[in-house]
Amino acid sequence: MLSYWLLIAARRALWIVPERVARALGGWAGAAAFLFDRRHRRVARDNLARAFPGKSPGEIDRIARDSFRNAGRTAVEFFRVPALFRSSWQERFAVTGGERVREAFRRGKGIIFILAHFGNWEYLAVLPRLLGFRGGAIGQEIKNPAVDGLVKDTREEMGLDLFPKGESAAVVLGYLSRNGGVAILCDQRARKMSVQIPFFGREAPATAAPAVLALRGGAALLPAFLYPEGDRYRVEIGEEISVPRELPPARAVEETTRRIGAVIEEAVRGRPDLWLWGHRRWG
Repeated sequence: MLSYWLLIAARRALWIVPERVARALGGWAGAAAFLFDRRHRRVARDNLARAFPGKSPGEIDRIARDSFRNAGRTAVEFFRVPALFRSSWQERFAVTGGERVREAFRRGKGIIFILAHFGNWEYLAVLPRLLGFRGGAIGQEIKNPAVDGLVKDTREEMGLDLFPKGESAAVVLGYLSRNGGVAILCDQRARKMSVQIPFFGREAPATAAPAVLALRGGAALLPAFLYPEGDRYRVEIGEEISVPRELPPARAVEETTRRIGAVIEEAVRGRPDLWLWGHRRWG
């Protein structure tokens, strides 16, 4: 309980300092983590060496360090969500591909937003407010109860309906059937309900949940990525990922999951510094 209130105090302190100072502090914290967190630094280097075998050790270190800095800035920005909403925050977000969201909602079967730990992925929670729809997210419980509580509280402050990982498919399908939008992070190693897909040329376990839900309920699959641009943000809604319904269900799920992985890989290849390389993706 004490750790929760310490986090609340840290968050309030970050509300007080100017935003640019707070973001700089986040970047420094990420750089410090790269220096001192040997385990995650080693994981990031190993992942990058697998993904980009042609890059030099110096290039790999630069991307890994920038990835840690991005994670630090993301954490600070997430802490500052209440301060964000006190300003004219809508003016700081530009959305490309918004017409894809509107077109998908016109079908009345909801949208599954495909997300990755890329850029400030948490700020994608503003999409429902920006585009005017009811939005939720499926999230994994964080082992540290204090951090888990703060993350859930902040996501609810941003207006999200929360579904714990492992929530019954019927509940999520019901939400989608009422034309809601549900976000799912799809870029981490999945242990349950997973299929093997190629990712940067190597087999990796990926969650099959988006494909299963889309196949069962007919929801659209739309990838969404957030790119920081100074003190502004560009939200990019990609082309809809098609579900091959003509295939047997198991094969349709596998093929759809492969397509999802290919879209995420393309984004990461374009800006590897914005992806979270410090988790074991390939096992």
